[in-house]
Amino acid sequence: MELSGFPHKGVGDACYFPAAYIQKYLNDFTDHFNLRPYIKFQHHVEKVRPINDSQWEVNVLNLQQQSKEIFIFDALLICVGNYSNPAIPDVKGSNIFSGKIMHSHSYRDADIFKGNSVLVIGCGASGLDISFGASKVADKVFLSHHNPRLMKLKIPSNYFHKTDVKEIVEDGVIFQDGSYEKIDTIVYCTGYTYKYPFLSNECGINVENNVIKNLFKHMINIEYPTMAFIGVPRNTTGFYLFDFQSRIVKKILEGGVKMPVKKEMLQDTYDEIEARLASGQRLKDLHALGKTKWAMHYYTSVSKFAGIEHPPPVLLQIYFDGLERLSEDFLNFRGDKYQIIDREHYKVQYFDQNESIIKKQILYSF
Repeated sequence: MELSGFPHKGVGDACYFPAAYIQKYLNDFTDHFNLRPYIKFQHHVEKVRPINDSQWEVNVLNLQQQSKEIFIFDALLICVGNYSNPAIPDVKGSNIFSGKIMHSHSYRDADIFKGNSVLVIGCGASGLDISFGASKVADKVFLSHHNPRLMKLKIPSNYFHKTDVKEIVEDGVIFQDGSYEKIDTIVYCTGYTYKYPFLSNECGINVENNVIKNLFKHMINIEYPTMAFIGVPRNTTGFYLFDFQSRIVKKILEGGVKMPVKKEMLQDTYDEIEARLASGQRLKDLHALGKTKWAMHYYTSVSKFAGIEHPPPVLLQIYFDGLERLSEDFLNFRGDKYQIIDREHYKVQYFDQNESIIKKQILYSF
């Protein structure tokens, strides 16, 4: 989790940093490069539309003064990422539940679960993180999922695995196996959807089945290449992705990249979609990289197109390794120690081992 030109100071020899440290890192980065004068806090973007085929009109609400403002830009970067619009399933009985229902997007501190019987739905990184954190203060914690690998996890005595939810009742939940548990708080850790309500129809961007249409390299608006999206691909090395894409967009706007014509961009996007679907990926996961051959392919193909160096391949392998460890030993994986040797090799000492292991990035072939 590092951005170009501003290395981490670190927290001792830890490889997993607490949220407060990451927040401080971002604030320090902002101040180091004197970015605050260029940031408009407390401003809500209400509408974006193209004008004259070469500029963008941005309508903004100043939340402090409650006044409308209009700005004109030559280029526009959409940097809301993919963690701003919670995906909450429509579960039978939700409307009659007497307890609290929330999404992980609203979670800040485990103390809100003190003395509660908590149900966490979803077993991704957020689901595991929140459920294990809740187990330290809650009376009981139930994790609803269908991942057999997680059944091997070391868990606290007040932590229980449950099947998928069948129905929510007034004071609890009925599961698919017919069992019932009294629940005080339900936490959905069910991911996010892409949504851009501020983009007018003229922008040419539509979201269908959680896929952003007309997006070249998951980044460039094919209809209007002066609009770029930063951070759309998910399940990958976040900070390095943001940095990588930002450098590419900068080079494009400076005229350092020869852009394909619209027809070529559409064909490239179509070919990737067809190849991903043929490999077994679900349509709604087309922006997900994860531990697949598409992860490294994305970085190598985009860097080749833009003529810049992609992040070291070893970073992806460490990311994959961390995901494996997360689902193997969630209680202790943060104690693992990683050390990068070169662009392809790294050394790791797992929490429960005395010796380090040297590993190599595995490159997928096409």
